[in-house]
Amino acid sequence: MTRLFISRDSTALSLGAEHVVTAFQTQAAALGQEIEIVRNGSRGLFWLEPLVEVETAEGRVAYGPVNPSDVSDLLAAGLLEGKQHPLFLGNIEELAYFKDQNRLTFARVGLTDPVDIDDYLAHDGYRGLHNALKLQAADIVKQVTDSGRHR
Repeated sequence: MTRLFISRDSTALSLGAEHVVTAFQTQAAALGQEIEIVRNGSRGLFWLEPLVEVETAEGRVAYGPVNPSDVSDLLAAGLLEGKQHPLFLGNIEELAYFKDQNRLTFARVGLTDPVDIDDYLAHDGYRGLHNALKLQAADIVKQVTDSGRHR
C-alpha cells in the first residue's frame, strides 16, 4: 500500500488540502489502488500547498501545489510510483529549500502524523526523556548548565 502525506495544518487546509484528500480517496478507490493518507504537519513550503508527498523506495517524492482537479492526471501519470508530472518536484529532502537546513525544533514536522503516538515513538520521540530518566537529578542539572557554555 502506498503512503501519501498531505498536510493538515491551517495553511494547507485553507488552500484546499481537505478536498485534495477526498479526491485521492475517491479516485484511488475507483481505480482499485490502495493508498494510506497520512495527515502530517506542513514542511513550511506554503507556496506549494497543498503539497502531496509519496513514499517511494528512493525517499519521499513531492508534488505541488495540487488541486483536486489534478488528482486524476497525477494518478494516471504514476504518482503512486513517484513518476514525472508537471507538478513533480522531486525528492523533498533534495529541494533547495531544505538542502542546507539543519532542523532541530521542527525536525519531525512534515515527517510524522502529529496525533499518532506510535509514529512519534518510531521517530525517536521521548528519547531525551528516556535518557534523562537514567540520570541522577544533579547530572541533569549539570548537562543543562554545561549546554549553555558552548556558545
